[in-house]
Amino acid sequence: MNAGLDINPDFDAGMRSAKPVLPDDPSPEQLEAWMELAELVRDKDFRARTRAMSEGHSAAREAGESMSGPSAEEKEQWLGWTSRAAAAREAGEEPGSATGQELAAEITAAFGASRAKIADRIELSTDARAERYWQLMATINGWPQWPVQVPNAEWLAAALRAES
Repeated sequence: MNAGLDINPDFDAGMRSAKPVLPDDPSPEQLEAWMELAELVRDKDFRARTRAMSEGHSAAREAGESMSGPSAEEKEQWLGWTSRAAAAREAGEEPGSATGQELAAEITAAFGASRAKIADRIELSTDARAERYWQLMATINGWPQWPVQVPNAEWLAAALRAES
């Protein structure tokens, strides 16, 4: 998957170590997740999208970014932004709303890059199938489920692209 790309070694090792392990006596949910995962990883579009994500990671490293992954504080900050985006979405607010623009300003200040560049990065790393992959892995392996983030990340990317 990452052949020929400059991927952060710690990130690459972490990804390679995350393998689905079906228990000897799987639950019906684990069996369903196993079958869905098998379909997903055979999907050529999914594989192409994950390759594009890896290429984006590699390009960012080549541009001088460490791509070491977010700190615990940055993860909490992201969860705060996506939680606020979820509340705004559920309330029917558009990404160009005052809430969307406030979030876009906070994100831009935190990352110190242009709104378009941050939106590009979010869009590159946001894919419902990739999120589903990790949900299936959690079900199979008995890991805690991560909250659904893709619709909120897409809303934040749209807020970053909205005219202020």
